[in-house]
Amino acid sequence: MLNPLVRQASKLLPDSLYHQLKYVRVFKKWPNISQPTTFSEKITIRNFRPKPIYTNLADKYLVRDYIANTIGEKYLIELHAVFDELTEDIYAALPQAFVIKANHGSGFNLVVHDKADTTFAQLSALTRFWTKTNYYKTSRERHYKQIQPRILVEHLLQDDGHIPNDIKFHCFNQQGEMHIFIQVDYDRYGLHRRDVFDTDWRKTDIRMGLPNNATPMPAPKNLPEMVGLAKRLAADFNYVRVDFYEADGNVYFGELTFTPGGGLCKMYPEGVQHQWGSFFTE
Repeated sequence: MLNPLVRQASKLLPDSLYHQLKYVRVFKKWPNISQPTTFSEKITIRNFRPKPIYTNLADKYLVRDYIANTIGEKYLIELHAVFDELTEDIYAALPQAFVIKANHGSGFNLVVHDKADTTFAQLSALTRFWTKTNYYKTSRERHYKQIQPRILVEHLLQDDGHIPNDIKFHCFNQQGEMHIFIQVDYDRYGLHRRDVFDTDWRKTDIRMGLPNNATPMPAPKNLPEMVGLAKRLAADFNYVRVDFYEADGNVYFGELTFTPGGGLCKMYPEGVQHQWGSFFTE
């Protein structure tokens, strides 16, 4: 935890130095910015040197057009509402269960299983806090800087009465040759665990920041379809993480992520950092 003086001083640093210092705090060494070789070094550079297209595709609202045009509208989660500020009329029209989120960063989301458990005043205060938060100033990930904050309300996906696991495809495009690793996040709002599989759903020994789950998830019914969709969405990028859900036998798009964890997630075994780093160049 940084003390207030250090936090204040860090705001004056240029983005590049800010992210290098964050890297040092986690990995206890300086990143090689001039000749990066590891996954975390390359993601660190993306934080302050993103491609312009990342801005619209990191926007959780604008990316919907990209998804509709690239793989089709049927993969989009139903959108109940999008607005700049929650009003009582909008609140009254919301369904009993939904997910409410902001489009301009990470961590701005709330699962509402029953609208009776919350109030207009509570949601209004929460969403105002989200839209007033400058995510770029918090994370210093530069591609978030120009995103205009909005609030989205989506249909709450459930699979056999449970929120489906996050199925995240790390896609590395090496001159047309695609390497894919599939990260599964279990119970994000409870005992959060994580596994990594290959595209044949063989569990790897990779650990990313969290312990493995006690029981690995069985292969999704629509795994081949998901792999194909991930390849289509990743075709124009050296690296991107493509997130999906599977619910009631259908595949749904989650988000595109270009700087997962800001590049600061520790990975084991250590060779994975160099392996993943070798799969893409910027």
